[in-house]
Amino acid sequence: MDMHATKIIEAARELLKAYGYFVDNLWHVRDVHFICEQQELPKIADDEAMEVFVIANQQFDGETGISWPQLEAALRMYLQRKMALSSPCENNPA
Repeated sequence: MDMHATKIIEAARELLKAYGYFVDNLWHVRDVHFICEQQELPKIADDEAMEVFVIANQQFDGETGISWPQLEAALRMYLQRKMALSSPCENNPA
């Protein structure tokens, strides 16, 4: 990441903190890519990683928050949905 982007991110974090948001632990698409690598799952694009965050947020548990296990579960759910949508329906004649 270049210095300009780093400064913008830090300014955004400070602005959010000034308005009462806790932003010390920000997740990044690289975190989802890391899970893919560690678990030998298919590589996904950044926009797909953002979809994983959407799923994790939909499954959000206020007691545990978003954590590695939740991201792993959301990633697996995303990959299952992607596979289901990409495989042709057997009951649908071409």
